[in-house]
Amino acid sequence: HLVAANPAPADEIEYLHSTIALLVAHHRRFGYSHFVINHLWRTPEELADLRRKLVDFDADGDIRCFLLTLPLDENLDRIQRRQSVRALDEEEFERRTVVEEREALFKSAGGDLGEPFDVSAPPADLVAAFVLRLGLE
Repeated sequence: HLVAANPAPADEIEYLHSTIALLVAHHRRFGYSHFVINHLWRTPEELADLRRKLVDFDADGDIRCFLLTLPLDENLDRIQRRQSVRALDEEEFERRTVVEEREALFKSAGGDLGEPFDVSAPPADLVAAFVLRLGLE
């Protein structure tokens, strides 16, 4: 988690987005230009709100959002492989969560939740594809 507040803020998404924008602005002042934010935005409106906040700090910034995709069977296989090396049994939780997340994403399929990016390939191939897609060669 990037933000964990107790008690939880009245508007958790607003709090998260404000914190992300603050951190991005801070790191940009020190020369960083690329950021990876790992979060599941459930609606296009939530993602649009984050984009607006980031544009407020850097109107010329190139903001790219990616929706990481993976076929369900591959996702379930990965859950099982991770569980095989864990001391705690989290398989049921992960299986339930993956179904809930997929339902949320497919329910919002009509809106912009990021550019689809299939993550089934090995890590080295994913990095190469990502670098190419971002034009960072």
